[in-house]
Amino acid sequence: MILPSRRDLKNWRLRVPRRKWSICFMRSSTLSRWQRRAWMESGMAVCIYTDTNKQGKTAAPSALLFPSHFFVMHPFVSFDGSFYLSISETGYVAGDGKCAFYPLWPFIMRWVSALTGGSLVGTGFVLANLFSLAGWLLFYQIVLRRWGSKVAWWVLAYLIVFPGSLFYQFLYSESLFFLLLIGLWGALERERNGLAFAIALLLPLSRPIGVFCFLPILWHVLTVSPPKCLMRWPRLFAIFSESSYVLTTRNTSQARWLVCAPICGWLFYLLLMFLWTGNSFEGFAAQKYWSAHSISNLWNLPKFILGWLTPNTWHAFMGSLLDRYAFTLLIFCLPLIWKLDKKLIAWSYILGIIPAMSGTFTSYTRFTSVAFPLFIALGVFFSPPNRRWFGYGLLGIFGGLHVTLVWRYVNFQWAS
Repeated sequence: MILPSRRDLKNWRLRVPRRKWSICFMRSSTLSRWQRRAWMESGMAVCIYTDTNKQGKTAAPSALLFPSHFFVMHPFVSFDGSFYLSISETGYVAGDGKCAFYPLWPFIMRWVSALTGGSLVGTGFVLANLFSLAGWLLFYQIVLRRWGSKVAWWVLAYLIVFPGSLFYQFLYSESLFFLLLIGLWGALERERNGLAFAIALLLPLSRPIGVFCFLPILWHVLTVSPPKCLMRWPRLFAIFSESSYVLTTRNTSQARWLVCAPICGWLFYLLLMFLWTGNSFEGFAAQKYWSAHSISNLWNLPKFILGWLTPNTWHAFMGSLLDRYAFTLLIFCLPLIWKLDKKLIAWSYILGIIPAMSGTFTSYTRFTSVAFPLFIALGVFFSPPNRRWFGYGLLGIFGGLHVTLVWRYVNFQWAS
């Protein structure tokens, strides 16, 4: 894929109706000054993801991939944020690449914007920051109860400064997904089954990984309400029960139905996609436009290991060294996570391992920003006084990378 030249744009003469906000997709390349000025001042929507034909010449923009919308050049609404914005404007269209994105976040933007009378962009930014703040505060309160104030402050600092956490403030689904995620974790720990069920229903509507939340829910159920067959194997039961922490001692014999909540939420997502596009699996079919994530990668271990060991650039859509460093950090923290609370291993698997394997590290730095067991482990490890200077050093590295990725994002370069 190459960037179209001035002559290409002149020859193609793209005539797209002027709209205040339309969808747009950027390649991770530095745009020339004339391109930025012309496209931003005119408001003309131009898809700059282009293909090459068999003769190696520049082909027309990939309008066929996204037939209903194109991208508008805006430093704070680009990449995935523009797709969410388009969905909130016009909904889903069969055969469009934006069907790969999940509906909860864009439709919340639409509903709140309709209620308040505000613009979609302004509403999205306000909601993203409110959801982020609420998720961070809730996360801090839960960690405070479990490990104390010193650890909680370190955990919160690592979460906020982490390089991929920049997307909590933009029109991405990370803020909403993290709030729901921490809400489910807290509800399970406090055995509020009704609240946990409601949140687990919503998670598959916000991100594809949400359906896998049945795994930590199942681990929790086996911990607090083990079946009789598991009690016959004390060593196996010890894996689920030992060092697990429960805030209350309420009877949880009726908690087993919680496992069905993410599955029901996912089935509801399929029903919605059928009503909107006529195909329940339109979202899965749209993944072909991205050539990144695939469920078959979860059992293709040789491909995963080869991808882990063969980065080819410091940060890009594919082959990112930064993404692989983030995954390696998670792997090193797994023993401590296991020691702190074995139930956190299930969360680490669905939030850290599955995204790395399904997409071969594509956008992994952004996906890691919601892997909360990683930040708990870092906070616990660096909170002792004799390790704090090392902790400050890691915070400095995170902060520098965070600022760098923010700069890349607002300059239309790859930051995920």
